[in-house]
Amino acid sequence: MEQGTMSGRQTVLMDGRNRISFPAGFRAVIGDWLFVSPDRFERHYLVVRSQEDYNAELERLAAAVREQFADEDPDIIEDEVEDVRRMFGAMTQKVSPDKNGRITLGDELMKYAGLKTRVAVVGVGSYAELWDEETLEKHLAARAEARARRREKLEESKRAKRESES
Repeated sequence: MEQGTMSGRQTVLMDGRNRISFPAGFRAVIGDWLFVSPDRFERHYLVVRSQEDYNAELERLAAAVREQFADEDPDIIEDEVEDVRRMFGAMTQKVSPDKNGRITLGDELMKYAGLKTRVAVVGVGSYAELWDEETLEKHLAARAEARARRREKLEESKRAKRESES
């Protein structure tokens, strides 16, 4: 099955029962079941994937562990792989939207992502991200500042190189 692409950003409101309306266009790409997991970089947002992408992420994690422990005994490697897959699986919630397109998020995921009333749903190709809107704004501002500092440092380096060549 060829998978579509998600892009854009929508803000949805969370109700008192931890439900959000997951955008119809994103549901069409992901399918009937959504797999919601914490992000892997501990930036405190949630990743929403299709079952296919969830299984691919499990395999990517397993491959990363096997590479990290490549010099270990094969039994130790497989123990580590099982641990990582188990932890990831335990943190992932499988949800199906109700007839109104709403999904209910578990308390642990809500707490991890710090989701409040306004939730930003961001399309990132084959998956979507769920952010507390305020947290996303702060993250985007911090990333913009970091890019500006890198550009400034690069320009300084270029200037110094030009001056040393003259």
